[in-house]
Formats: sequence, structure tokens, C-alpha cells
Amino acid sequence: MARTTRQIEDERLALRCRLGEPAAFAELVARMERPLLYFARSIVRDDDAALDVLQAVWMTAFRGLRRLEEPSALRTWLYRVTRGHAVSHVRRDVARSSAERSLAEEVEATSAAEDDRFDAEDAAAVHRALDAIDVRHREVLVLHFLEDMSVADVATVVGCPPGTVKSRIFHAKRALREALRRQGHGN
Repeated sequence: MARTTRQIEDERLALRCRLGEPAAFAELVARMERPLLYFARSIVRDDDAALDVLQAVWMTAFRGLRRLEEPSALRTWLYRVTRGHAVSHVRRDVARSSAERSLAEEVEATSAAEDDRFDAEDAAAVHRALDAIDVRHREVLVLHFLEDMSVADVATVVGCPPGTVKSRIFHAKRALREALRRQGHGN
């Protein structure tokens, strides 16, 4: 499979970070901060908490980049680290408040179905609808459609088989359509 320009740039940046080039980490932060913050926010559902998660991600990345075995997997690794910190954050919140549902159970739940295409008319309505759906659905939609990750890469980030990711995408699109319909956008 041919690599994209983005994959080649990511690999080059990862190698520069591994070599300790001072400007490389700053470039990595500049390139990935917004998408990782959006992804963290889609899981923790709070701006301040998402910033806390992102700070932990950058600490982990700074310490761990030199040990990254596959520089071509930089982006996937960063999303996996972000997901790990975000899920840990939510788990801590869940432990503090028994009234909240357990995110750990939601993230682990799966179902079976097939994939189809999704069309969105209004970006703001889509973002509001994303906030209204379950986190396990929201995270696969954000990674697959907004971050343009392959099903295999999404599976690596969320820690489940590609078939489960396809199933979650299918059900997530149904949930998103329903949330859009409730907002008055869509069929």
C-alpha cells in the first residue's frame, strides 16, 4: 500500500524527535495539538479536562518518543496515548461519582454490523450531535472520518479488532443520524 505524504511527514518528524532535534518536538505539538485536543474532548466531554489530558499526552510523548519502535506509526501512537489518558481520566471521575456510568464498560462493549457511507451537511450540527452520542461511537467517528484514519489504525488506537471498529462505525452513524434528526438536521 502506498504511503501518503502525511505518513511520510509523520515518520520524518518522529525520527527527528528520536534524534533529539530541539525544534522537532515543538513542530509535533504544533501539528497535532488541535486534533488530539478535539479527540480528548470527544472522550472526556469537558474542555478543561481535555486540556489536562493533552498535557499528560505531551509528557508521555516527550518521554516515550525515543522508544517509538515504528516511526511511521507516530500519529496512531499519539492517538492511542491520548485515548489512554482520556479513558483514565474518565475512570477516575467515574470512581468519584457513582451516579455516572462507567466509561470502561462503554468502551469495551461491541456489536456486529456492516459499514456504509456517511454524508454531513452542517459541520456545527454534526459536532453538537457527536457530543450527544455514546463515547465508544464518538471516538470511532472522530478518528475514522474527521482524522481520516483507516479502520486498522482506529482499531489500534481503541484497542479492539477491526471488525469491532466497523461495527461501532455502523452503529455510531445510526446514532449520529438520530441525534441530527432530533436537532432538525437530516432525514
